[in-house]
Amino acid sequence: MGYALLGGFALLLLIGAPIGVALALASMFGIEFFSSVPLEVTAQRMIAGIRSFPLLAIPLYILAGALMNASGITQRLVDFAYAIVGSIRGGLAQVTIITTAIFGGISGSQVADTSNVGRLMIPQMVARGYKPTYAVSVMATAGAMFVTIPPSINLIVYGVLAQASIADLFFYGLLIGIAFVVVLMAAAYVAAIIQGQPAEARESFGNVMRAMGRAVWSLLLPVVIIGGIRMGIFTPTEGGAVAVFYALIIGFFVHRELTWKKIVHSLTESGLLVGVIMLVIAAAQMYSWALISGQIPQQITQAMLSLTENPLLILLLINLLLLIIGTVIETNAALIVFVPLLLPVATAVGIDPVHLGLIMVVNLGIGLLTPPVGLVLLVASKIGKLSISEIIRPMLPWFGLCLVFLAGVTYLPFVFGWV
Repeated sequence: MGYALLGGFALLLLIGAPIGVALALASMFGIEFFSSVPLEVTAQRMIAGIRSFPLLAIPLYILAGALMNASGITQRLVDFAYAIVGSIRGGLAQVTIITTAIFGGISGSQVADTSNVGRLMIPQMVARGYKPTYAVSVMATAGAMFVTIPPSINLIVYGVLAQASIADLFFYGLLIGIAFVVVLMAAAYVAAIIQGQPAEARESFGNVMRAMGRAVWSLLLPVVIIGGIRMGIFTPTEGGAVAVFYALIIGFFVHRELTWKKIVHSLTESGLLVGVIMLVIAAAQMYSWALISGQIPQQITQAMLSLTENPLLILLLINLLLLIIGTVIETNAALIVFVPLLLPVATAVGIDPVHLGLIMVVNLGIGLLTPPVGLVLLVASKIGKLSISEIIRPMLPWFGLCLVFLAGVTYLPFVFGWV
């Protein structure tokens, strides 16, 4: 049945079938013709796959992000970041990085971050004399690689699939996200010196305080969510409900920009996105169950362990595989398909599931920058009015930086607080 599942899935992707449809049809084909299991089981597995309390966090965080967008949060965050780091050489690039990092802690979606921040920052950077290719490269790299900053939808999906602690994933994911903010800001500063990019005017202390005052309620949201989870006040899923409630209060009573019309639009926008995600998750849960029934993970584990039992080499093989997979499969879909396959291999050689999850999410974040899928690169390029072919070469140094950072997450876990 393994060949039917893997081959059918690959064939359906090649002919352009949506990922959810490809997963569902491949599963049904394999179960119907290569097993004795009744086909009715597929519907049961799809329903069972999404009847998970932690998965409720996905629609809640997506809705919270949509409500915060409708409340004018993006411009407030840009103004705050500009007041803090705008005077550094290449200041607008630094503002883009800081804003995207903060926004990542609110929306939970890399494509949403890139779209919302990019529409503001890429035109401003180009107008101030930055090369369009540079502006798009910085925006795309920040949008893709802050993938671990909570509330990360990818970390939630991994936590559900691997039965790993989402609270731990969020905590260490935040540390990794902060580390990459520092790395990316340093790289942007070096690039600014090399390219002779301008520094913006230094803001007065009063302007900095005013910008902070306008953004403070928005900045508190990630603090409230992460703090509440780490202190055990609420679970990551309950944190999603807290985020929605917080967004409503801020939108109605603090920013006073949230209207019933905007709420309806946010609900519609979130509902469409959640529907797509849940369809993929339901189909992939059925696919994963079919793989396990056909003992495919066990066979892959045995095959990889026959090559080596060295955990460092196993991690290298996993990273190489995921870098290839990330070029053709979207992050959540790749997690859903490959977590059941790779988790047994990792645990067999003593790799911690939380560590594996962070490696996988960072790795697949790089996939958001690599064609032909490369959703974040595609969004940033469209905003910058560039074709993918025009941006590939300027992206190479940033892509190399991402690979170096991935190696650090993989082989230097003690830097981020765990061993």
